[in-house]
Amino acid sequence: MSDGFSRDDVQAWLERSGWFPGRDVTEKVTEFINDAVRQSDEQGFPTPPTATATEFLRSYGLLELKHPRNDDKTLDVNPTGGYEGDFEEIDELAREVGNRLFRVGYDLPEGGIILMDENGRFFYHHWSGAYFMGNDFHEALGNWLAGDLQELG
Repeated sequence: MSDGFSRDDVQAWLERSGWFPGRDVTEKVTEFINDAVRQSDEQGFPTPPTATATEFLRSYGLLELKHPRNDDKTLDVNPTGGYEGDFEEIDELAREVGNRLFRVGYDLPEGGIILMDENGRFFYHHWSGAYFMGNDFHEALGNWLAGDLQELG
């Protein structure tokens, strides 16, 4: 991770933002997961949640992560953040990366969608393109904080 955001920095930021070991929001986040699945069905690109995304959302779901150096930037861990027609684009990206993807969050004000694959890797879908965020959540967050995402393709 670059720009001064170590794994320890990311972990401390998560904890300041309300995450703690053993956090389990399954009851609350299940409604949001089901809503995302319903949206994907309505758009004609059924996208069931992967086991990795479901497990991730149980622990980190519904966190609102304010960027520590830019009050205007936020990452919301919520699978319902998207826009009309995005599941077709998510389906295309899933074929490109060779793994199923599930929406697990979005950022503001950019409006980029955070996606997680079956292997626990994170991707960022934005109007400007698709990007690799990291191999796990800590790496993905560190890269998001630093603005260091790798463009795909």
